[in-house]
Amino acid sequence: MNVMTSFLRASIAVAGTALFVAACSSPPTWEKAGANETTVANDSNDCRVQARFAPLPERYVGSPDPSVTSKVMSREDERVAFETQEFQKCMTGKGYTAVKR
Repeated sequence: MNVMTSFLRASIAVAGTALFVAACSSPPTWEKAGANETTVANDSNDCRVQARFAPLPERYVGSPDPSVTSKVMSREDERVAFETQEFQKCMTGKGYTAVKR
């Protein structure tokens, strides 16, 4: 078996494991005193839009996360991490608390 085949197999195994772990974890639920489901949904949608259109800094450095610090992030990975962080800041700014289920 040549080096390229071994590398390809290892890459596929790592990618498959990452997808499995991501599928098993669920995103937090956002809670706020006095907010009903409609309010939470509307605020979530508003924050998603704001996060999507927030300009990505030229050099984005996200918070350390063991799942991503071992590799260099692609620009798309940076965008996803940045949008997640912006969404969380927006929801927190609206008075919500993230609750893991």
